[in-house]
Amino acid sequence: MSGVRELEPAEMRAFRLARLVSAEHMPYFMRALFAAQPVAAPSLGTFAVDARWRLYLDPDLLVGPCAWPVPMVGAVLLHEVGHLLRAHADRAAALAKPIDHLVWNFAADAEINDDLLAAGVGLPEGVITPQSFGCLSGDTAEQYYDYLRDPLAHQTVTELAGAEGDPGCGSGSGCPAVPGELIGSGEVITEGLDNAEADLVRRSVAQAVREASGTGRGSAPAGLVRWAADVLAPPTVAWDRLLRAVIRRALAEQAGRTNYSYSRPSRRRIPGIVAPAMRGPSITVSLVIDTSGSMTSADLDAAMGEVAGVLKAGGIARDRVRILACDAKSTTAQHVRSVADVTLVGGGGTDMRVGIAAANAARPAPHVVVVLTDGDTPWPDRPTRSHLVCAIIGGVQGRGGTPAWASTVHVPVGSGATR
Repeated sequence: MSGVRELEPAEMRAFRLARLVSAEHMPYFMRALFAAQPVAAPSLGTFAVDARWRLYLDPDLLVGPCAWPVPMVGAVLLHEVGHLLRAHADRAAALAKPIDHLVWNFAADAEINDDLLAAGVGLPEGVITPQSFGCLSGDTAEQYYDYLRDPLAHQTVTELAGAEGDPGCGSGSGCPAVPGELIGSGEVITEGLDNAEADLVRRSVAQAVREASGTGRGSAPAGLVRWAADVLAPPTVAWDRLLRAVIRRALAEQAGRTNYSYSRPSRRRIPGIVAPAMRGPSITVSLVIDTSGSMTSADLDAAMGEVAGVLKAGGIARDRVRILACDAKSTTAQHVRSVADVTLVGGGGTDMRVGIAAANAARPAPHVVVVLTDGDTPWPDRPTRSHLVCAIIGGVQGRGGTPAWASTVHVPVGSGATR
């Protein structure tokens, strides 16, 4: 294959026409179609992509006697952009080594093509689909890859690839680079996109897919809707581990505040002198539970269960744990044998300052106050005597956010339903 070059004017016109056809079929892909940067790759015999969103196009397939029909060019453009949107290069890198690139290419193609067919895109005959190797649509490339690595299924891959094998779709699909791929950025032809720019394009397309979901004509296929949900989902945080760690740290800080006390004499014997001994505090913990109408019982139960587990593991005596229910008013602190014994009342407005103040006013004063709330509440203006832990259920930041001097953990919505 000769060197990669810029598209000539006639080739660029053919590409732009096919891109418009692609955008007509799947308008929610438009941002990605226009973000991918085309270059000519003579004698490539196909189209391919690299990890920096450069499209390698054999010009003989765009113009001339061997040119593909415009709808076919548009369909293949959608396929190649699909590799970039689904981050197949990064996902291939996460596979166990060594990677079977031919198998991964088939698995990734199947993940893309079933959605293109569902969207009514006219793909060329013989394209790889899940049905090509006896699988159902809707699975991930990783699932297809695991299936195809089975020795019995691998024979199917060999048969589908044919005697000449399969060149793959380039490094942007997780396959080996096609001959002549541009290396890195700063190329004379085009720099391509960096990782941050690519992520912005993915999120923009994912948002467009979500908006197109269920809109009738042009509605996004179910597989793409699931992909968009994954892209737009907030980062997965092990909130339960984080909550446990925050509370353990708060307990450890308080337990470490030892002081001299004459209530227990020192073991060191000094003639004529009764010396004090070092003694750590017995940790008291208050839980302030938001019982306003916006709280859901499943998520609240999950968070309370985590708190109870930490307190038990930390050796906090039952008579040192108090619970207050609070919406715009607060109940008095109540001692309970277990979290399951708590009766939560409320359902009105929300002001956790009231519950925090009531917790700190109880005697003995708590060393740690844990607030379980959806976050839609004002917070104290200044640090409290106790260590404040804010467990925000549902991800609401609240009015101005939690105090900078408090420890904050976000518990995602739905956590209680999956536990």
